[in-house]
Amino acid sequence: MGEQPTLGFVGLGNMGRPMVLRLLKAGYRVLVSDRRWDVAQALELHGAEAVPTPLMVADEVDVFLTCLPGDDELLEVYIGPEGALEHLRPGALVIELSTASPMMVQRIAQEGRLRQIDVVDAPVGGGPEEAALGALTVMVGADAAVFERALPILQVLGSAVYLVGDPGMGKVVKLVSNLMTGVSLVLFGEALALAANAGADLTRVYEAIRSSSGGWKLWNEVIPELLSGVREVRFRLELLKRDMELAMRMGNDVGSPVPLAALAHQYYVAAMARGWGGLPAHEVARLVGRLANVQLGTMPQADGELLTAE
Repeated sequence: MGEQPTLGFVGLGNMGRPMVLRLLKAGYRVLVSDRRWDVAQALELHGAEAVPTPLMVADEVDVFLTCLPGDDELLEVYIGPEGALEHLRPGALVIELSTASPMMVQRIAQEGRLRQIDVVDAPVGGGPEEAALGALTVMVGADAAVFERALPILQVLGSAVYLVGDPGMGKVVKLVSNLMTGVSLVLFGEALALAANAGADLTRVYEAIRSSSGGWKLWNEVIPELLSGVREVRFRLELLKRDMELAMRMGNDVGSPVPLAALAHQYYVAAMARGWGGLPAHEVARLVGRLANVQLGTMPQADGELLTAE
């Protein structure tokens, strides 16, 4: 493989598109594909080459990257006679960036080895803003030699790249991270509701805790949005619910109980029942507050619109 391999990128959603732009800016030739043809074509204005199907991408590239919603899409793109692994040439490299189950990426890696294709499990932490800046955290599961091969590309995408184990372990670390986020957002709602019912000014609560041991990064990011009613969708509630379910399934598979996650998950189920799946994940805290008769900022209606709190 040359110093500037040809890249293929499948999955041009909120995260995939800014990652492609980063790779183009770094001078890579990038072929792109997405179910939404207009989205793929739009990237041609930035120097990408739109290709109708993932299989046609796989036929042409040295490195095949994917950023997809989950296991079902990964199975469709990679596995079977019509999968990308049958079209990639021996010696090709796969970099899988999605949040999905460890078992799925391990299957892809196993199938890849049979075809002399190396697979890097590389889910990312951060949102579209971090993706655009190349400031993602990348949690990598790969053989050490394969990791070194992929590192120049991963460093274009992320400012913090960690090798955490073999393929599958990147997904494990990402699911643990999202599990912690999911539970914490429920805790934030509970804490804010308690403070409000005790008569506290929530803005002052936020400011005081921001510089204390409780003021970790997630608190500092989401509480201002909850209190102001700002609704910037960086990560949808329905996606965090899915990731918590993957983490709970992993807990069941390895015999590790996750009771707090199971309890917190029920709030996400309730939020989905109200039609909040497309709202920011932190809106679950607003639902928790509502159960304590506290309205935090503004309140979503069942159709996803926001009401101004009285």
